[in-house]
Parts: sequence; structure tokens; C-alpha cells
Amino acid sequence: MAIDKKTKLLFRLMEIFLTQKEITAYDEHILQEFDCKPKTLERYLKDLENIYDHIIQVKRDKKNVWKLIKVSDIFEEFIKNGNDLYTLFELAREFDPEIFKELEKGTLKKLATNESLFVYKNNIMEELNDSVKNEIFKDLRQAVKDREYRDIYYQYDGDIIYEDVKPLKLVFINNNWYIAVVTKEKKFQFLRLNFIQEVKKRHSQGRFQSVDIEQYVDFIAQAQNAMSLFGVTTKTAIIKVNKNVAKYFKEGMKKQIATQKYIEELDDGSVLISIEYTQELEILPLIQKWLPDLIIQEPQELKEAMKEKLQKALNYYN
Repeated sequence: MAIDKKTKLLFRLMEIFLTQKEITAYDEHILQEFDCKPKTLERYLKDLENIYDHIIQVKRDKKNVWKLIKVSDIFEEFIKNGNDLYTLFELAREFDPEIFKELEKGTLKKLATNESLFVYKNNIMEELNDSVKNEIFKDLRQAVKDREYRDIYYQYDGDIIYEDVKPLKLVFINNNWYIAVVTKEKKFQFLRLNFIQEVKKRHSQGRFQSVDIEQYVDFIAQAQNAMSLFGVTTKTAIIKVNKNVAKYFKEGMKKQIATQKYIEELDDGSVLISIEYTQELEILPLIQKWLPDLIIQEPQELKEAMKEKLQKALNYYN
């Protein structure tokens, strides 16, 4: 049977991916070879993305870029940008104890087995050490992958049953695992894995569609912690950081929270920063962590909420 033109071009694109890590719909050489317009090439790239999980789309300089992701690429990015490479091996080994069996020699084997080099106080797998939690994690992972409904039995200030939820993503944030879900009332929530007692599959329900959850998945990418609220207009807090800790909040330093922005340095050596938030609980724990050196300048309502918390704390010491 003859192979049609489109199929031939898709195979040709796959060949190009092997020598060219990234492709855009405006690649002049490919457009000339294929004798097509950017919109057509973009359709071909999207077709490959839908067929192959290891071809992904990313946004770069306001353009869509398609990349062929290989295991070596993941290691390369982690090595270049990560300071805790050991965690990668620890995580891999937790899921598959035999993963390093073939690495009898070399740097990777040494790194994977040399326990004396590092001490970890926070372990990404800590919450999954319990066999029940591990099974819950696996079931939720399958539900996310297959877009299947679940009933989640949750224990937090009492027993709650979330029926017919759509599990969106497993999220590791602030050293805890959460499952991001949408309830049947269309309410978005982060549910902490440690508070989940049981998960049951909804056999009576079919699969939910990806189009039904797009807005929620976009929100997950933007949420800065588990207290971020979906569909709530953000507010801006202006925070003064005292001189003695200002160096940790200056421009170029690691952000303490995702929406943190450096504004300016003041004459006394302190700095001003801004932080976007959807509710007080999203931002107050950070300010409490750095007491007394983070001082809310505005808005007034956030200052009042902080004052109330401080007064309650002082009352315990009377």
C-alpha cells in the first residue's frame, strides 16, 4: 500500500528530531524541504506530539517549540541546573530498586551508592514510605493518567468524602505531596496525600475530557503553594525586609515564594519586595517564618491579619 505524502513528512520530521533537538513551525530549512507554510508544519508537529509522549511542546520567546525528550536530556538538565543530583538517584531507586543494577562501574554507580556524601532532612519520598499511602499514590497517578473519576475519603478536622472528583495532577509542594482535584461542584482543591484514607474508583463514570480541566491545569502551573485559591483575583502585598536579612531578598537571589518581586533598596539598607496572593494563608506563613524582619507595608487588611496572629501568640506567653 502506498504511503501518503503526510505520513512521509511525519517520518521525515522524526528523522530531523534525531539530529535537531528543537523544531519550530518557522524553521526555514524544513519549510523549504516540505514546500509548505508554517501553519501546515505546525499541524504536523502537533500530530507527532499527540502520537509520541517524548515529543513535547514548550513556549520560548513567544513561539511554540517542539522538543524530543530523551532520558539523557533529563539527566543533562538536572546536572546543569540542580544542586542535589543525589535526590534524582534516590527517587529513581525508590521506584525501581534494580535501576542501577547494570551500573557496575563509573561515576553514576558511585553517586548512586555513596550514602556518606549527603544528609537529607526532607525526602521527596517520605510520605510514600507507608505501604497504604504508596498504593494510594499509585492509584491517583493512574487516575490522573487515564482521566478517571475517583471518590476520595479524606480526614482533616473530621471525615470528608469527596465524590466524583477529577484528579488533575500529583503535586509536590512545600515538602508535601498533594493531589489537585476538581470536585463535582466544580471547586478546585489541593488535597494532601497524608490526609487521604482511601481512594475508590468510580466504575459508573466514564473518563472526563482534557478540555474540561484545561483552566485548572493552567492554574496549577501558576499556583505558588497549596493555599493558592483558584478563580480569585490576586492582591499585591508590599513587604519591607530589614537590613540584616535583606541580602536574601535582593534581585538575583532565590525567591522565597514564586510571585516575589524585588522593588528597590532603601537608604537604611532594607529592601522592598512585592508578593501576589489570593488569600492571607498563602503569604502569612512566609512572613511569620522571617519574623521580625519582614514587615507588611500594605495592604492594611493584611497588616491587621498579621497583628491579630501576633497578639494571639503573645497571649500564650502572658
